[in-house]
Amino acid sequence: MGSRVRQLFMRSSTAPVTAQQKRGQKTRPLALNVAQRTDVGRKRQHNEDSVAYIIPKDQQLLEHKGALFIVADGMGGHAAGEVASEIAVDSVCTLYYQDADADVPASLIRAIRYANATIYQRATENAQHSGMGTTCVVAVLRGNVAYIANVGDSRAYLVRHGQVRQISQDHSWVAEQVRLGQMTEEEAQMHSMRNIITRSLGPFPEVEVDIFVEQVEEGDALVLCSDGLCGMINDQELTSIVEQFGPQESVYRLVEYANAQGGIDNITAIVARVYQR
Repeated sequence: MGSRVRQLFMRSSTAPVTAQQKRGQKTRPLALNVAQRTDVGRKRQHNEDSVAYIIPKDQQLLEHKGALFIVADGMGGHAAGEVASEIAVDSVCTLYYQDADADVPASLIRAIRYANATIYQRATENAQHSGMGTTCVVAVLRGNVAYIANVGDSRAYLVRHGQVRQISQDHSWVAEQVRLGQMTEEEAQMHSMRNIITRSLGPFPEVEVDIFVEQVEEGDALVLCSDGLCGMINDQELTSIVEQFGPQESVYRLVEYANAQGGIDNITAIVARVYQR
């Protein structure tokens, strides 16, 4: 169970696939080059992260629903974190594309809330899974618009022209202190409570999902990752790797960098590069 890569839903090739959104007048088709990697790290016995991406081969489905990328970081004893993150990835991937609604944010919220309810139910039915949960960050790229949904502290970044910006918003105790002005970003990175998250899938029957919308341009890269990566790498190093290398080499180097810094947690990353055909 070491590698939580959901092969069932993945397109294994990293060859470019066009994505186009119908918005009155058609946007120029964007192409994607995508790669992902997950690693147990240097300190953990099990990999409780799960990761997947879907680029529909059916052009009509691609135009209607877009391409989906997801990272989930599970938590819980007796390998329950693996179960929670797998449920999150499988449920979101399945439910999002079964939902005929063209409203991407609404479809994402429904899929994530269904995943949350499923994890919660499984946890109440099985004592070994009691208390299990998972973070979840999802990106859907349709045409030239990226929709990001997030619960927990797994992150989505946008890398553009040598600069990186975190799109998602961490649901963690230290992040809340930073937003309140009670703590600096530097203090948060070193704080003993930096791993305490305030929102996740599983602990409660209902969950609030944050949604962010970003316009994307040719040359942009979306990076989704668990905190096993973002907690071990600074913005400058992440940007340098993603700008310098293609997605396949980038995810390899990002994971290796986190491991070189100690690899204290499971490490997962997706890099999706956007360009014009």
